[in-house]
Amino acid sequence: MRALVVLALLCASTVAQAQPLRVTIICEEPGRTKACPAFLLGFVDAHKVFLQSPRAVAEVIVYVTANEVALADRIHLRFVSKVTGAPPLIEIDVDLDTRAADDAQRGQLEPAFLRGMALFVAARFPKAVTVAISEPEGEEAVVKSVSPWDLSLDLNGWGSWTGEYQSLGGGSNLQIARVQTRKRFEAFLWAGGGLNRRPPLVLEDMTEISTNTRNWYYGGQLEAAWLYNHCYSIGASTSTWRDDPNGQFRYGWDAKLGVEWDKFRADDPRGNRLAVAYILSYRVEGYNLRNELGEIWAHYPTHKVQASGGLRKDKVEIGLSVQVGGEVLHPMRRHSISASPSIEVQIGDRVDFSVAFSVTKRELPAPDPTQIDPTDFMQLDRLSYAEPFSMNGSFTVRIHWDRTNGQRNDRLIEL
Repeated sequence: MRALVVLALLCASTVAQAQPLRVTIICEEPGRTKACPAFLLGFVDAHKVFLQSPRAVAEVIVYVTANEVALADRIHLRFVSKVTGAPPLIEIDVDLDTRAADDAQRGQLEPAFLRGMALFVAARFPKAVTVAISEPEGEEAVVKSVSPWDLSLDLNGWGSWTGEYQSLGGGSNLQIARVQTRKRFEAFLWAGGGLNRRPPLVLEDMTEISTNTRNWYYGGQLEAAWLYNHCYSIGASTSTWRDDPNGQFRYGWDAKLGVEWDKFRADDPRGNRLAVAYILSYRVEGYNLRNELGEIWAHYPTHKVQASGGLRKDKVEIGLSVQVGGEVLHPMRRHSISASPSIEVQIGDRVDFSVAFSVTKRELPAPDPTQIDPTDFMQLDRLSYAEPFSMNGSFTVRIHWDRTNGQRNDRLIEL
């Protein structure tokens, strides 16, 4: 059944007998459209029974939160009222097509807003509200198919060309995921590489040392998370990776188990997220160079604590993750502290652009100096992994096809 609520404008004599409803719009999570505050304030201005007012004197406060559901924003409207004869609280959800034109979005949002305001108007102006109920028609009468599956492909690259100096590099990440409110499964594959061409170094005896470099890497990961209750969840993952012969790892494998506390529910209608997780893992690593401890390979347990959160406004999202961790048995041998801010901007229906930055202070066994060839420039160029401080930046173009079941699960997303 579909309820159609029509608000009629009052005549001048009626307005003179009673004051209009004082309304305040508060955007808790605006989302990817101009729904809050622009469209909603426009609806308030369009009717003489409403008057925009400060929160301190408002009779109806409308709290607005947007959550992403594929290419739509699910707008949660929460009407809190002081109007005598009206309910103190009304909550309504409506889906907006984020890629539609402004008029189309307004047409989707306005009926929900007026439906929520109807009882408050009726309490003040009983003759200003009429109600009609009709049978659903067309697409509204059809149960649409939904899917919990995500599929995305990330592509990134960089390059430069200046005479005798050239560089080129790129990478990709393929992800498939099944996401539901109480459980989540994801699989990743990644690969990348690059090359640099520079003039050689010429020694006094006219010997040339190549300064050209190249690198490559690849790996994969499986992970899953399950909600125990609305605050606590558990998850596990396993991954493997490999670098080229001049990189740090000949091979690597780890298995992780994590527990996370979240302040808000996974399907919180206001879109809030604040999470703290403890993650215990076991790592097996093979190195291309023997390290200063005499190890060509090592295995050890690690653990870390991480906190993460995010804020989205319109088509821009800002995130931050902070991590502190290290080896369990020898924390001074291997440990790290890092902070990673990021920003993402939506460009088209299925294309997003993001920029990420990270700062890390770490400690790990450095390569054995006797294993380093001072004439191998490519090898020297790759030893930065042993530096105690690093800063990294990147950009990514993401092409995606999103699930349509509308369910959310944000537990242990950085496992």
